[in-house]
Amino acid sequence: MLFLKFMLEQMPQMCDNISTSLVELAIRPQASSDVWVFFINRGKKMTRYCFYIDGFNVYHALNKKKYRKYKWLNYRSLAESVIGTKDAITGIFYFSTYAEWRIDSKARHKQYILALRRFGVKMISGRFMKKETRCHLCNKVFKTHEEKRTDVNIALKLVTNAIDDIYDTAVIISADSDLIPAIDTVRKYAPDKRIGVMFPIGRSSNDIKQKVDFRLKMSERLLRETQFPDIIEVGKTKIRRPATWI
Repeated sequence: MLFLKFMLEQMPQMCDNISTSLVELAIRPQASSDVWVFFINRGKKMTRYCFYIDGFNVYHALNKKKYRKYKWLNYRSLAESVIGTKDAITGIFYFSTYAEWRIDSKARHKQYILALRRFGVKMISGRFMKKETRCHLCNKVFKTHEEKRTDVNIALKLVTNAIDDIYDTAVIISADSDLIPAIDTVRKYAPDKRIGVMFPIGRSSNDIKQKVDFRLKMSERLLRETQFPDIIEVGKTKIRRPATWI
């Protein structure tokens, strides 16, 4: 009888401990996955986050002598620094494309994409188009390349994910005001969704500020704390930080 009394007295605490343990149980993403799901969420309601990264917008912000060492940026780690302990990441999408005519640059970019995929970040590729530009000083015509489709791809993904109820909160990492029509479309067709922005370091957009629910800061400290290891091992393959990104 004493043992039975003891068990009855301890049962509430035992159940609470089991429940607490389940709260901490999560499915971590595999190399090809971009989903993080919590089974049980006590107290605060779980919020599902999606991240939409304008790759070249961030790249050009970091392509300065002061910030070049932060190009080896782990967006999985950055995303995790934003969400709460009981929240879920249901997508991290990186929008970019390869500069096919620049061999060394393409090789570094491919290494970086491999690293991102290893941590569950999905790349959505645009394309470069050849473009003729006339010099205002000498009046000569030069052939250049212009990135296309990135803002359109981000807009489509942001809107369709909202309509398909993939996220509760979207975080756009860009300062490109061309994304404002997509934000307005989400407001119209999925008004319950929250949209925030993280401007690449040193960049901003007053127009976007007026459209979003919140803003996050890409500080130098955040960049420093969310870098990939210099060497990432995937089976027998080693992914290395490019030498010029140190």
